[in-house]
Amino acid sequence: MWKWGLGQVEMNINNKTTNPGELNKSIALQTRAVTSDAGAFGIQSWTTVATVWAKWINLHGAETWAAQSIGAEGAATVTIRYRSGVDETYAILYGGERYEIVSVDDIQEHNEYIELKVRRMREG
Repeated sequence: MWKWGLGQVEMNINNKTTNPGELNKSIALQTRAVTSDAGAFGIQSWTTVATVWAKWINLHGAETWAAQSIGAEGAATVTIRYRSGVDETYAILYGGERYEIVSVDDIQEHNEYIELKVRRMREG
């Protein structure tokens, strides 16, 4: 839900008033493709589906310790405008690092914003 007043635009996410200007990080949504080389070995590559604006919040404090205990290094919460089809098979490229999507939440099922829980991928 959007609210306008005195030159400011606000959005309501999970019953919290948020400034849409907080979606200020550019991220790339990517899908994985596996092709075979001449020796029939699988080669993994990534294709960027879209570049979107996001709100990026790194985990901190007790959340960090809990995430690390289950092997989720570089964990963060990412909020983007709703985009159909985004699921746990996608990855996010941000700041030269690739992150796997652990969970996807269509906030209050309003098809307005999606909250993604992500963790840094170990490439290779």
